[in-house]
Amino acid sequence: MSYLGEIRLNFRPLAAASLGVGSSIPFLAYANSIFAPHLLEVFHWSRAQFALYGLVAVATVVVLPFIGGFADRFGVRPVAMVGTLLMPFVFIGYSQMQGSFAYFLFVSSMKLAVGHMTGAIVYTRLIAQYFERARGLAMTIVVCTPAVLGAASAPLLNWSIESIGWRHSYLALGAFTLVCGLAALALIPRNDEASGNRVEAGKETPARPSIREDFALVSRSRVFWILIVGMYLCLLATPLHSSQLNILLVDNGLSTATAAWVVSLYAISTVAGRLACGLALDRFATPIVTMACMLPPALGYFVLATPFDAVTVVAFAMVLVGFTVGAEHDLLSYLVARYFKLRIFSSTLSLVTGCSFLATATGSILVSTTLKLTDSFSAFLYLVSGTVLVGSLLFLLLPGSTREEKVG
Repeated sequence: MSYLGEIRLNFRPLAAASLGVGSSIPFLAYANSIFAPHLLEVFHWSRAQFALYGLVAVATVVVLPFIGGFADRFGVRPVAMVGTLLMPFVFIGYSQMQGSFAYFLFVSSMKLAVGHMTGAIVYTRLIAQYFERARGLAMTIVVCTPAVLGAASAPLLNWSIESIGWRHSYLALGAFTLVCGLAALALIPRNDEASGNRVEAGKETPARPSIREDFALVSRSRVFWILIVGMYLCLLATPLHSSQLNILLVDNGLSTATAAWVVSLYAISTVAGRLACGLALDRFATPIVTMACMLPPALGYFVLATPFDAVTVVAFAMVLVGFTVGAEHDLLSYLVARYFKLRIFSSTLSLVTGCSFLATATGSILVSTTLKLTDSFSAFLYLVSGTVLVGSLLFLLLPGSTREEKVG
């Protein structure tokens, strides 16, 4: 089958994964950054306090292995259906906020837990199952969808908040995710397999290892630990482009309107990063591509830490950051599919994603502490510039040969 022929043949699972992931966690991160300045103004929360938003990721780490394990055993559809039907209630919860920051953190933790049922951990399993030659391109299309929606919706959402209020805007966002989620469910092929292992008629189904045995197998893999450590170091800066993005831009002297357009430019750069990364992964050595795609924020964060805050300079730095943010979503799923068998795809991806959340939580504590001590993002930006450099170079230790047997 030709490269593009595989895309045409498997259009339905590709469209399902794109819509599912596109209206889930990555897209909601863009939305959260737009709501942030308005919530700080209404409820008088401090920047240091809001930086603790990243800690909600810790509360969801414990549920990720269960979500991944259920997807491996029961298939994509049942898990995604639960997430799709529960997500609107999360936004109803947001719309009822009265100023309690603890309540905001609780609802946010529910958003992450529910959102992962329709996120990459679940839906990219369809890509790992149906694609081989064009897997990188297919992953790129899936993870580009949130960026496209984010770029289109950032100014619109900011206008909505200023025009009809943040409460009604949260409700509208909940309705949007429900419509996209139901459409994604309708597109999932009926032959979605839970295990990814076809068993010929007349043959006995082999006994499947328990979830605990699967996780033990993964934890003994050298590749797994390279992914974990490398991603942890590279993703410490995640709070800056999830909950803190608009606040960081305003801190650099931009107005909220200008910041919203820079967010759109940032979102567009994530699309470029995803396209470049996905196409490169299908053609070049995985370790080299991974290192090259994860490295640019080392310069971007360094530039943002300096006193140079002209709009063009800030925009350039955000383009570098956005390029890698786009690539990293592509890479997480691709690397797991590249080095681990489909039978344990979602389980392994849940562990790697859990590590990224721990990095986010650590980063949230660090950025909150530096804001309290210095009232500036600069110290944290210098720090993560160094960790990204080290983490990116670690990926050169990944196996380069496609002949090496996958784990699992």
